Amino acid sequence: MDITHKRARDEQFHHGIEPSKRPTAHELHVKLRLHDNEPHILRTSYSLLEEDWMQVQCLLPDIWKWDVEYQNTHTEVGGHHGSWTCTPLEPDEPKCYPLTIASAPVVLPVEYQWPPIGGVTPPPDPRPSAPIDPCAKIPLEVVRDLFLTFEGSIGFYLLINGLLQVIVPNNFDTAWASSHLPHKYGGLKVCYISQTMEPTMLPSKTATTGTSPSLMSPSSSISNIFRLNRPRPVASLAPALKINDFIEARPRSSHKKEKYSGRIGLKVSKDGDPYLVISTHVITEAILAKSHRDAFFGGSRDDRFEKLEDDWNEHVEIWAGNEKIGSISKTFDPKANLYPNGFHHDITLIAPTSRATTTAIKSLVPNLGWLHRSSWTSLRRQISPVSFLSPTENQRAAKTIKCSLPSEVLVVGEGIFLNQTSSTTTLKDHDTSTWKCLVSRALLYRVCPDLDPPNGYSGMALYAMGEREDGTQGPGVVGFQSFVQRSGQVQNFAMSGPALERRLQMGRVAFYGAFEVPRELKGYDII
Repeated sequence: MDITHKRARDEQFHHGIEPSKRPTAHELHVKLRLHDNEPHILRTSYSLLEEDWMQVQCLLPDIWKWDVEYQNTHTEVGGHHGSWTCTPLEPDEPKCYPLTIASAPVVLPVEYQWPPIGGVTPPPDPRPSAPIDPCAKIPLEVVRDLFLTFEGSIGFYLLINGLLQVIVPNNFDTAWASSHLPHKYGGLKVCYISQTMEPTMLPSKTATTGTSPSLMSPSSSISNIFRLNRPRPVASLAPALKINDFIEARPRSSHKKEKYSGRIGLKVSKDGDPYLVISTHVITEAILAKSHRDAFFGGSRDDRFEKLEDDWNEHVEIWAGNEKIGSISKTFDPKANLYPNGFHHDITLIAPTSRATTTAIKSLVPNLGWLHRSSWTSLRRQISPVSFLSPTENQRAAKTIKCSLPSEVLVVGEGIFLNQTSSTTTLKDHDTSTWKCLVSRALLYRVCPDLDPPNGYSGMALYAMGEREDGTQGPGVVGFQSFVQRSGQVQNFAMSGPALERRLQMGRVAFYGAFEVPRELKGYDII
């Protein structure tokens, strides 16, 4: 017996694992490689996981084996689901956690405290006989009841590990809620988190102004690297654009030097006219022309927000490389405000100035369609069913991105957000048709290897196999990359401003989000 197998056997005896269940050579190899970006590890250990998950945990690298815990989620509706919950201790190591361990998905939630600390005994679960399956479709009636039960909340993350993370504003009384609102809802564990989701655009300046890093730009050095490596085509030539190339929104005001970048997610057509699909927030942030996180954390509204009610073309120009390439034709977020307020889909269509510039923009996936709502919902029941439409390591767009291998995607839940900016006291009076307009939904997913850094990816299209809008089976667009949610640390609800920004910058990525594709856009043909 070689020394590697002997050490493994000794460790198994130490943890009470029978020698007959010692790990395979591949499992040992995984255990010794502490820093690999393996998306799936210990695939052959699923049966061992079903017997005793702690035996599988003992096979994991020592540096993070105690960061993960396995649990079964069982509902009368959906049956049995197993998943790992990962709560990292170290902020920097390991760099990346796998998507699955022993074929069970790994979920990184926003860090939370559970059970919530309250002064009195909380009320019981209001749905003890109607458990919610986090991997199944969440009916609109349940969504409505969630917002009415947790009044004052602005959204929810329903994660496949059975965790319901209630997103609340800074003025939300979490102490009162911990005592007077249920700690479980439909069998899901309830916890409260601040709204800290960030759009994944790339903000930068065309001139050096000595500005400090903002919440949307983790480090100015990263932004500088991106700008230095971005290609500079000859000004006299129109750029031959492709899917995933950078597209920029620049303020028209001559004294403003900001520009905000995202990706060309898709080219579509209707009645013979082509359009480019990009993220709405790339445009709205350019209109606002600077970070408004202070306003989000309680500052006053100013006249810059009134510009969002004008024709957006009056305030921004759309560029790619050194060329102005088009104008804003239609947005599916007409009530967009400070992100994510008022964002229903985070999608806007750009009408190209010259068709020659967009000739090369074509889907790399043949016969691509739009994924049907039923298939969109079922993605939470599968392992890595989603892919990016174009490679994330597009060399023409960002040569500094570290992931040289295609990233795999794992769906970990659904985000549900309230798009009502006025008082929420009248929510109970809304009928079903109104609730359909009030609520937006997003697919939550992890990526491995991760998008590094997570800025500059807004608008990337994701697709999966399944039933499509026309009733056929095949590849269909799932949505477009919109935001990143960091795990952070256990949250202090009194924290805001620079202190919160620094706290978030230290946190690793918990998951990304893509809003559901609007029904009207599904009437366009994909090119």
